[in-house]
Amino acid sequence: MEDADLAGPLVFALALGGELLLSGKVSFGYIYGFGLFGCVALSLVLNLMSPTEAISVWTVTSILGYSLLPVNALAGMNVLLRISRLGVIGMILAATVIVWCTVSSTRLFEMGCGLRDQRYLVAYPVALIYSAFVIITIF
Repeated sequence: MEDADLAGPLVFALALGGELLLSGKVSFGYIYGFGLFGCVALSLVLNLMSPTEAISVWTVTSILGYSLLPVNALAGMNVLLRISRLGVIGMILAATVIVWCTVSSTRLFEMGCGLRDQRYLVAYPVALIYSAFVIITIF
């Protein structure tokens, strides 16, 4: 967890903005705003819960950014098919993406930061962050 790569998360955020732009939404400010606020708030929460060492904002940004890839896939699908018009299938797809992102990032936080006992406490704010990104993507 010492190496926080930020190139990939930045590319995924730019790709998400580009995919949303292709579907007719200019949401770069929302993506960076929710991303920045979510990373800072989650690093504060993780540092309050961490039993051993401090967790940097860059590590949190790296993990949350790399786990954003399923939202990018959903945004790519939204360019071709409007997810909001698919009804129940679209909502199930959106919920699946939220769960996928949440589980992948929570497992990385759990293994890398020694937060095995607090995994459900970590998963809740992470799910809220990814829910915001999926809502931006769909609507």
